[in-house]
Amino acid sequence: MAKFKFTWAHGLMVALGSFMIFISSLVFFAGNMGEMVDENYYEKTVHYQDDIDAAKRANSLDKKPEIIEQANGYMIRFHEQPQSGEVLFLRSNNSSEDVKQPLKLNSRKEQLMHAADLIKGEYEVSIRWKQDGKNYLLKQKVNWTAPSS
Repeated sequence: MAKFKFTWAHGLMVALGSFMIFISSLVFFAGNMGEMVDENYYEKTVHYQDDIDAAKRANSLDKKPEIIEQANGYMIRFHEQPQSGEVLFLRSNNSSEDVKQPLKLNSRKEQLMHAADLIKGEYEVSIRWKQDGKNYLLKQKVNWTAPSS
């Protein structure tokens, strides 16, 4: 019986085959990298400059709205009464866990985002409001941890 002799050509073929398997596995496992954050993504990119301007206006305020973590959720506190607005808690990993509410402030200019609506993890909070005919936008990341019982 003849003895097999491993040559440099065989080594080259093994290296090339291994590389092809590696690249194929990368393509296969990297197939779905997640979902788009917003369904109206392309429409929002057109109005992105409006968001930049609204964020600049909000950052220039002396007294910005506050997001305060409490045991029963997040308290959003304004210093001046806005005309209208909305609060959006976005989850980057699952849009079905997003929480969106219109601004309905109480007599102390506060609104509570209830803990029952929130799931443990990181949220990007976007507060949009209109005041004196101008739009404002405040964005902040928060990490909700359910209170221990």
